[in-house]
Amino acid sequence: MIFCTAYDDHALPAFRVNAADYLLKPIRKEELSRALGRAQERLQRQSPSEPVSTRTHISARTHHGLELIAVEDIRYFTADQKYVSVVHSGGTTLIDESLKQLEEEFGDQFLRTHRSTLVAAHAIERLETDDEGTFIHLRNCSEGLPVSRRHLAGVRRYLKNYSSA
Repeated sequence: MIFCTAYDDHALPAFRVNAADYLLKPIRKEELSRALGRAQERLQRQSPSEPVSTRTHISARTHHGLELIAVEDIRYFTADQKYVSVVHSGGTTLIDESLKQLEEEFGDQFLRTHRSTLVAAHAIERLETDDEGTFIHLRNCSEGLPVSRRHLAGVRRYLKNYSSA
C-alpha cells in the first residue's frame, strides 16, 4: 500500500498499517518510481504460500476521524443486517467491511461460528453446550456467542486441531 495525500500528519498511522511508502502531493515521477519499487520488492520477498494481506490494523471512520484497531486486540466481528461491528479491547466500533471480506483476508486468524459472527482464534477460551444451544466463550468477554449448527462441526474440528498443535 502506498499512501498519496496532501497532508503529512497521517504518515505515522500509514506506517503502522505497514505501508510501503507515503507520498505528499504534488508527486514527482522519481518519488512514485521509488515507492513502486519498494512495493514490488516487498511482493517479491513474500513466499507464494504467504497471504497477500499483512494488515495489522482495521480502519474505522468514527466521529473522532479515522481510527485504527489492532487485529490482535479484536475479539470478534459481528454482522447485523448491513452493519459490521468489531468488538475489541477498547469497545465496539462499526466498520465499512463485510464479514465475507474479513473472513477471506483473516481466515487464518478468525473462525466463522455463525453466519453473522467471526471470532478471534487467539481469544477462544471454551465451547459449551446447554439447553439453549452451543456457545463459544472468549477470554475477557462476559457472555458466550452462539455457534450455529451449520458451523458447529467446523468449530469443533478447529478446536481439536488447535489443542493438538
